Amino acid sequence: MKIITKGAAIYFVSILGIFLILPSCSKDKGNAKKAEVKADSVFKVNTAIAVGRAVQRTVEATGTLAPWEEVIVSNETAGTVDKIFVDLGDKVTEGQLMLRFDQQDAKSNFNSAEAALDINIRAFERAKAVWADAGSNLKRYTNLFSEGVVSISQRDTFQTQYDVADAQLKQAEAQVNQAKAQFEIAKKRLVDTEIRSPIEGEVKKRFISTGEVLKDKMSLFIVVKNDPLKFQGAVPESSAPDIRVGQDVVIYIEAFKDKTFPAKIIRVSPSIDEKTRSLSIEAKVPNMHNILKSGFFAKAVVITKREGNIPFVPESAVYSFAGINKVYVIINGIAKEQLVKIGMHEAGLVEIIEGIKPEDIVATTGLDQLFDGAKVEGTGNRQ
Repeated sequence: MKIITKGAAIYFVSILGIFLILPSCSKDKGNAKKAEVKADSVFKVNTAIAVGRAVQRTVEATGTLAPWEEVIVSNETAGTVDKIFVDLGDKVTEGQLMLRFDQQDAKSNFNSAEAALDINIRAFERAKAVWADAGSNLKRYTNLFSEGVVSISQRDTFQTQYDVADAQLKQAEAQVNQAKAQFEIAKKRLVDTEIRSPIEGEVKKRFISTGEVLKDKMSLFIVVKNDPLKFQGAVPESSAPDIRVGQDVVIYIEAFKDKTFPAKIIRVSPSIDEKTRSLSIEAKVPNMHNILKSGFFAKAVVITKREGNIPFVPESAVYSFAGINKVYVIINGIAKEQLVKIGMHEAGLVEIIEGIKPEDIVATTGLDQLFDGAKVEGTGNRQ
């Protein structure tokens, strides 16, 4: 067995270390030399000038077109349907007759109540005349009694006549009031045999048929008002601070691919929906020619604000990697790496929300070779 002494071992390790260090030093010197060469290189690139543009900020919402008004028309009293005057899709005006129940009993009761009221009014007028005559006699005999012309018994006789006439007048008045009440009830029941539209609109549904016997409080029709319509939708919670009443809205409908419809926000919910994390909104949508129908699925673009002088650069000027976006701003022939936050894309340009300003010159080619501090020679052009 060959024995290596301690001194020999130390010598061997020292020699080995020297051999390992020498290649490493040589490699570092080579890299440094290459970096120096790269730093001294002048990169030829194309450049562009960041242009300032006006930007219209928007928020998208999805929802449904709903009627401006929707009313369920029902009956107050029971009855048999005599005639129906409107059907599905018919336009109706406010107060227009839609349905009539059989009126025979209602008309008979109304005529009887009207006659009874007339009789009681006539009786009241007669009682009133008797009361007035008794009052005049009482006044005259009271004056004569004060002058000592007639006795107290004579005056008391006219007092009694007046008291009786007064009681009869009050009774007649009560009977007139009762007859009036009966007449108003009969009149209402007759009016209730005719069902009229409470609003101007269109018939969305009809639930009954002629000859059908109905109980009271039955649903007869649904009437909707579709001009204007209401867009009912929601925007994300993150956009809630930008939404307010009065903002303009553009409505997109799948059935009308080549058209847009103007609208305006009229209501904004005071709170966020905790389940969907969204904010409910309503917008008024004019529908003068009745093109749109309630129930359409719709997308709304809310115009929140307009900003001016926002920088835009060609899409080729933005270098993206692993979610990081950057541009190279050229200042006095030197490339400066600048991280940016991008926004909308439009006609080959991209909005730079944060990182540069209008009139900055940016490189549009050779981005994968550039680095912060690189010398460049570029040809600029204005977009």
